[in-house]
Amino acid sequence: MVYFINHFVQLKIGIMETVRKLERIARRLPSYLKFRIIQYVVMNLFLVLLNYVTSPNCWWVGWVAFGWGLSLSIEIISWYYTNKEEKR
Repeated sequence: MVYFINHFVQLKIGIMETVRKLERIARRLPSYLKFRIIQYVVMNLFLVLLNYVTSPNCWWVGWVAFGWGLSLSIEIISWYYTNKEEKR
């Protein structure tokens, strides 16, 4: 039982450290990337609504969200690794 409690505490600490790292990265994100993320969320919500109204039997919006999300992820990762030297 002690092993499971200890493992849970270590897992919780690891998750908290990861959340702190993500918060630091989010604070350093330039405004254009924050705008791109907001744009992605708002437009995909609109596209989900449009897809639901026009063709509820065929969910094409998933492909759009996947492609756009992949592009956005690549852009954020490339920004992170090119600016990694500046934070040191």
